[in-house]
Amino acid sequence: MDKGDERRFKKRWRTVLKGQIMLNNRSSVLDCTVKNLSDIGASLVFADVSLLPQDFELDIPSRNLRVQARLIWSQGATHGVMFVHPKAASPEGPTFP
Repeated sequence: MDKGDERRFKKRWRTVLKGQIMLNNRSSVLDCTVKNLSDIGASLVFADVSLLPQDFELDIPSRNLRVQARLIWSQGATHGVMFVHPKAASPEGPTFP
């Protein structure tokens, strides 16, 4: 997709934040880096190519954010996710500068 095909409806902020994917009722954790973040989704990068389930819990401790996320696209070690309940991620509007 080139820049002319941009499909994002919300502003994204570039970040370098520690994130964690919680699996199996939080008994398994995958560490990742959150490369960009918006009120409705994020881009996640893993140290190695990772296969993710369709739905999972994403925790970003430095933003005190824990949300249900859905995998939208994958390209190697990078994945795009949308938040299943974006209002839960940002109850009072944008919070990610």
